[in-house]
Amino acid sequence: MDRKTFLGWVSCVDDLTDAQRADTMAIVADHSHDRASAAAIELAVGADRQCPHCQTPGSENRGIARGLRRYRCKACGKSFNALTATPLSGLRHKDQWLAFGQSLAEGETVDQAADRCGVAHSTAFRWRHRFLEAAKPASKMLGGIVEADETFVLSSRKGSQDWKRAAKGQSVTALPDRKARKRGGKASKRGLSHELVPVLLAVDRSGTTVTAVLPAANGDAIKAVLEPVLSQDALLVTDGGKALASCATKMKVTHEVLNQSAGEHVRGDLHIQTANSRHERLKTFLRAHRGVATKYLGNYLHWYHLAVLPKNPTARGCLNAAITSGTIKPPT
Repeated sequence: MDRKTFLGWVSCVDDLTDAQRADTMAIVADHSHDRASAAAIELAVGADRQCPHCQTPGSENRGIARGLRRYRCKACGKSFNALTATPLSGLRHKDQWLAFGQSLAEGETVDQAADRCGVAHSTAFRWRHRFLEAAKPASKMLGGIVEADETFVLSSRKGSQDWKRAAKGQSVTALPDRKARKRGGKASKRGLSHELVPVLLAVDRSGTTVTAVLPAANGDAIKAVLEPVLSQDALLVTDGGKALASCATKMKVTHEVLNQSAGEHVRGDLHIQTANSRHERLKTFLRAHRGVATKYLGNYLHWYHLAVLPKNPTARGCLNAAITSGTIKPPT
């Protein structure tokens, strides 16, 4: 951590509650993986000790069970810990979660994560998708000049057994409409087709980024993603794709089109180079994992926000994101 960042962090110390001070001291004083992981997990329970069952604050401390503090709600009488009602509830080997957070921060493969944490390959795979499912990025409002563009990822049924079942004459939920590909492969048709999955990326000049897997590359699908997060006074800049133009019309936002096919990549302050750059970083990230199953693509977008977009992703940051996911911020 550089000195400027450190001073910024220290300046917030005076605003900590007594409970937060105690948790911070425990984290700083103890560097062992098991204690550090437990301390990081406990941060998910705020100072108000709100019950996850009935959302009533003021729960009372009821000791420790399975390495985590236990609380009892005075209103509904139910007990809970920091992981109750989260996707991480029920997972074991919590003492290795901080090490797994470091694995996520470094973008490691499942085998590398399993070796780092000393767990089975299947456990590391389960952890990856439980953590990433929980680490959905907070939805922040996009304002000012907003660049938006789609990219397309090859559809993948990696891990699917439908081909084997169909070959044996067994029933399948969805009959495969093509032959199985090896190591990702290529689409059988040139251009856009049902073999490609659309992914939307929108970014404003502050760096706030929104990504989403689209059910279809049309204006309605894009509108469903952008409408909750795009300020009405925003200026939407695109490359003139029909779906984005349709979305802008339906949302009644100001829309500027750059005719890139005619060589217009920049017009004054307007460009979509940031969106294109982030598309390339996303493709590079996905390529390193040698084919991503489409059913997990949303989780990999969460991982992209967690470990690719930040300048210095950390183990604790990845763990905290999985334990305490954010909520949408209202327009200012």
